[in-house]
Amino acid sequence: MVYKIMLRYILFFFLISCSGYRLAQQDNPLAQYGINSVSLPMFFNYSNQTDIAGQFTKETYKLLSGYRGLKIKNGYQESADAILIGIIKTPEKISYTTQPNNLRVAQNRAANAIGSKRQNFYIPGTIIISLSLHIILIKKPTEQELMLLKSGIGDQIKASSRIIFNEIVPLQGQYAREVFDNSAISDAVSVTATQNAGIQRKVIRNLSEQAATSVRDLILYAF
Repeated sequence: MVYKIMLRYILFFFLISCSGYRLAQQDNPLAQYGINSVSLPMFFNYSNQTDIAGQFTKETYKLLSGYRGLKIKNGYQESADAILIGIIKTPEKISYTTQPNNLRVAQNRAANAIGSKRQNFYIPGTIIISLSLHIILIKKPTEQELMLLKSGIGDQIKASSRIIFNEIVPLQGQYAREVFDNSAISDAVSVTATQNAGIQRKVIRNLSEQAATSVRDLILYAF
């Protein structure tokens, strides 16, 4: 009987402590580093994908703005306690960034456009998009330090009392490609290209949300 009562108390205090931990995450997790304000300039886009830096910056800003006691400032503000630098990267070749997967026989998908006398050739059923985000949180950097961190060797600089973290976060998503099968070839190609571009934008948005979550995790567990 005593054993059961003790077990209940242990379970009760365990649940209370876990609940308190979850609530604590809503407060400024950077206060332990003396950081109450963070400058968040537009992420740098060193990738081969266009017009994605704004989406990545927006999602990170939105997520970090949810912490009580942590002020997020747009752009580069010298008055902030620290600056968060984001650099979006990809391999140089687009073929390494967007890789085809699940190849399908084109003859089966677009018979009207190809005809019956051609040999079989293949088109990808899905596309895998691979990016990475180089993310750095540094307290009161000089202009020279910022230039070094944004350079090709920036990811090799170790964390210190002023560099809270300096990490590369891999990001990957995929989407199914639309394939035309229409006698009006030019119209079909136009519609399909528009659909695929729209789907790819959704994947980029999902990757930006992944990136924001990764930044949050880095902040929470940068001990």
